[in-house]
Amino acid sequence: MSGVYKYITNRFVIAIIIFVIWIIFIDDNSLIYLHGLDKEIDELETKKAYYEKEIKNQKQELKDLNDPEKLQKYAREKLLMKKEGEDIYIIEEPEE
Repeated sequence: MSGVYKYITNRFVIAIIIFVIWIIFIDDNSLIYLHGLDKEIDELETKKAYYEKEIKNQKQELKDLNDPEKLQKYAREKLLMKKEGEDIYIIEEPEE
């Protein structure tokens, strides 16, 4: 037991232990802080990928709206528009 006590009380071992504790918990760039930043970076990269996909879809939809037929279909389905003098009938199917 005295061998372990002698080893632990060595000033170099104590200095190394204090240094490791300082790096892990106390320092401004501690490992805990850096781990939190890595998590935040991962979340932001996921959001970036989602928004890039949405931008691509919106650009394709905008390109499709240059065609008059697709523009008319979009206006009828999404904006519930109709031609002048045209009647719209809504058919509801009974729920079971």
